[in-house]
Amino acid sequence: MDLLSFDAEPLYFDNPPSEEVVQLLQQAAEDYSDGQSEAGLQRAYRLAPENLMVLVSLFRYFFYQHRYPEALDISQKAREVVRQKLGLPQDWSTLSEAQLAEGHENNMVLVRFYLLCLKGEAYLYARQGETEKGIPLLEKVAAMDSNDDLKTTDLLAVFNRNVRQSDTAVGI
Repeated sequence: MDLLSFDAEPLYFDNPPSEEVVQLLQQAAEDYSDGQSEAGLQRAYRLAPENLMVLVSLFRYFFYQHRYPEALDISQKAREVVRQKLGLPQDWSTLSEAQLAEGHENNMVLVRFYLLCLKGEAYLYARQGETEKGIPLLEKVAAMDSNDDLKTTDLLAVFNRNVRQSDTAVGI
């Protein structure tokens, strides 16, 4: 599947939330350096819990704060929102390339977003010392991305090497 081939189609931020939520997000961005942005982000989330603009903002906040468990939770919520929009199977591990491509040629941005959530979640597991949990996620993305447009294969190789080295270190 060519994940870089898509026409001008709506992006996740092309469906903005209410003006109040947009203002909360803007204020949170302005307040970031003062350490005061989380309250606004949380309020925006309560007002628009399934809006991808809100979820991406909250994800980035947690990620840059090194709050990886919370970032992982938000990524999974964003992925679930996209899964529902695309009508994908609930269990990502059962997803096939045919299911991902079928009828989604006008939603390639959301297909990429979904796969990037999986890739990001793998990275977050690694940051938490659970690299082995990320390997199946990366393997799924690599299987869906035959051209390696999302540059997953190198990351997967690093994950596998790290797991083999840790297995060797403990005598497995």
